[in-house]
Amino acid sequence: LLLLDIGLLAGGSNRDILTLVGLDAFMIVTGLGATLMKIPVARFAFWTISTIAMLVLLYYLVAVFGDAVSGSDPDTVSTFNALRNIILVTWLIYPVAWLVGTEGLNFIGLYGETLLFMVPRP
Repeated sequence: LLLLDIGLLAGGSNRDILTLVGLDAFMIVTGLGATLMKIPVARFAFWTISTIAMLVLLYYLVAVFGDAVSGSDPDTVSTFNALRNIILVTWLIYPVAWLVGTEGLNFIGLYGETLLFMVPRP
C-alpha cells in the first residue's frame, strides 16, 4: 500500500505502479524464501535475489516516479521527495540487518537484529 500511495502521489501510470508493486511482492517472496531455506547456499541465493529486486525497485522509484512527479506542483514534488527518501534510507536497512543478524551471518545477536528492524518505518 505504501508503494501504491507514493505511485499515485507521483502521478505514475497504472503500468508503472503495477510494476513497482509486483517488484515489491517478488522481493518479499524471495526474502521469505531466504528465511525459510535450510541450506545455507540457498538462503544466501534467495537473499541475493531479494536484495537485487529491492535495488531495482528503489531505482525504479527514483527514476520512473521521479520523472512522473517532476511536472507536478512544488508541494507534491516536495512531499514525494521526502517520502521517497525515507523509503530509500529505511528499506536499505532490511537486507543489511538480515545479513548480519541471526538469519544470515550471525554477526549480531537477536537483540541487535531486532533493534535494526525496529528503526521507524514510514
